[in-house]
Amino acid sequence: MTVCNFPTTSEAPLSIRKEAVSAEDNEKETQELELWDRISTTEGAERAEVLDELSHFAYKKNNYTECLQLIDTSIDIYFSLNSEFHTKKLIHLYEGKAFCHSNLDQNKEAAEAFETLAGYFCIDEDREGFLRAKRAAGREWYSAERYEKSLECHTIASLELDIDATDYTMGIDNLNIGLALQQLERHQEAVDRFLIARPLFKKAKNPEFVNWCDRYLTESYLKLHNGMEAAFHAQHFFNYSKVTEDLDLEAYARGSLGQALRLQKQYEEAETQLVRALELLTLEGNRDWNNIIEANQELAAVLFAQGKDEEAKIRLDRIATIEETMCDA
Repeated sequence: MTVCNFPTTSEAPLSIRKEAVSAEDNEKETQELELWDRISTTEGAERAEVLDELSHFAYKKNNYTECLQLIDTSIDIYFSLNSEFHTKKLIHLYEGKAFCHSNLDQNKEAAEAFETLAGYFCIDEDREGFLRAKRAAGREWYSAERYEKSLECHTIASLELDIDATDYTMGIDNLNIGLALQQLERHQEAVDRFLIARPLFKKAKNPEFVNWCDRYLTESYLKLHNGMEAAFHAQHFFNYSKVTEDLDLEAYARGSLGQALRLQKQYEEAETQLVRALELLTLEGNRDWNNIIEANQELAAVLFAQGKDEEAKIRLDRIATIEETMCDA
């Protein structure tokens, strides 16, 4: 994240600051009105440029739907004029289009716009822009639950020669590939990617992302029924949650550790971890019902394994209505 340092306006008296802001707003409003007036007197590339400028005003007002309409009209004009002579203009417009869709949570449309943007960056021989757009498309495809497409984008980005690549960016590429593979139930391949990413984040001195790798490694090892490896990474995940004093992470870490211990038939320790996980998951606040259901089911399995059938049945009966409700939703 880039942090910009701007001179503070608090040094001026409040009345002067209000007048300055009001004058600036009036000037922008005048500029926008002038641009709307120019629409009727322009055509061709000049008209497209006016529409582009107007889209900036709409974007700054968070009016992303209007912004998209202006951008699309501008793009259509450039296509009618032979788009190959307006590559840089189209790069600018498609970038705006992609971010508008993203801000509207229209992930599929945002991904498609970023894919088109990547194509124009390629035409313009801008490798950095191409990689940036491909990675953005991969993230949007993932949010749209189009995991094959997400995997394709992130794989392409990881294979391209990137002279600006760092341990951190290479770690992110591998982490994103692993996440897409995980969603596709290709867990061994996901593990391989997470194991590449983890040491890269260690070299980049980024404990937060080392922790994310441990979390996702735990999830995939559990799916592979590898209790020993799952417990190893769950313990690291748990340690991080305690150091950062993050109760939400601790609840999830304890739940994962409990599942891993159950796979190793360490039932008493698994029960301890799952009971504490449920205590944390059911604290006051926004409850994660899916995790609560899963932890109860895991705890019931542990209780059955120890011959505590009655206690296990009672626990399952208690969550039955919640489980039905969440399934219906």
